Amino acid sequence: MSKTLYKIIVSDLHLGGGPFNPDGSRNILEEFHYDAPFAEFLAYYSRGPYAKAHVELILNGDILNHLAVYPEDPDADRLTERVAVERTGAIIAGHPKFFDALAAFAQEPNHSIVYLVGNHDIGVAWPKVQQMLKNRIHPSLRFFLDCYQADGLHIEHGNRFLADNRVDLDNLFLTRGEPEPILKLPWGNFFVIHFINPLKKERPYVGKVYPFKMYLEWALMHDTLFALKTVFRLIAYFLKLNFSRDPKKSFSIKDTWKILREFSFPLSLNKAAKKILFGKPGIRFVSFGHTHHAVYLQFAPDKEYINTGSWNELIGLDIESLGKQLRFTFAEIVSKPDGDFRATLKAWKGTYREVADIM
Repeated sequence: MSKTLYKIIVSDLHLGGGPFNPDGSRNILEEFHYDAPFAEFLAYYSRGPYAKAHVELILNGDILNHLAVYPEDPDADRLTERVAVERTGAIIAGHPKFFDALAAFAQEPNHSIVYLVGNHDIGVAWPKVQQMLKNRIHPSLRFFLDCYQADGLHIEHGNRFLADNRVDLDNLFLTRGEPEPILKLPWGNFFVIHFINPLKKERPYVGKVYPFKMYLEWALMHDTLFALKTVFRLIAYFLKLNFSRDPKKSFSIKDTWKILREFSFPLSLNKAAKKILFGKPGIRFVSFGHTHHAVYLQFAPDKEYINTGSWNELIGLDIESLGKQLRFTFAEIVSKPDGDFRATLKAWKGTYREVADIM
């Protein structure tokens, strides 16, 4: 007898090395402090009507944050398989409740997990990292580097549609002149490692604020010295990267121009979703992540797009989303035996608790 099928999609959790560094100090680069709500979320989809149903959890990229495990990391931009394994081990050790919840979910009958790689967790491309995650979560865990298509659905992280974080899957590894192969990272990864992460030491909220252009305008008025230093650092960073002879940082003037054009505007993948929906036969639903902003759009009957947003705190400066925001957003796709199909953007509200850690 056919059963109702559920697909649950989350993205952009950005798990780092945990809330504390090895020396006991606070890890200012850690963005994910919501292991308990996430465990409750998976428990919810393992009981009641979901206990005997087919439920597939789709982790749609940037679940792990290989770019920001610990504040001081000498190999930050040299993502060899050895380094990626070490960072993945640190992330697993820093979030035991999170990985226990994934393991418990995957062990339920008819429950499964799919992992799509984003730009912050590009280290998952290494086979030993995938095996490490299978060992910790479940042997049935499946990985996709590009996209996942099934039953009229198209799901991918979305970073390939933007110049700053596009990963060349046909030229993923660098070996020439290297003692061991390394991943060829996109421009945006270097920007996070060498520009955003150091700024967080001075202003921990920097990575949460959007639009970044509007933040700089605000900072010029209210945090002038820091803003001026940031602007000069930004200019110097662009110039340095364009004249770098390091093969892993080889970005052309054309690439930089594309990145600068995108840098000035709020990120949106709506056009990319629409192109897939109307350009690929049989596709009726598209889901992306990457932008950290939850979106639901219906372009036509049976042509829907959901961006699953992020489970991290954001600080909006535009009038539409002014202030701090924290929403545990996700997509739920329900396919019934009679052919009925329903896609919904949801937010996990959690179970009641009297206190919660905020630092």
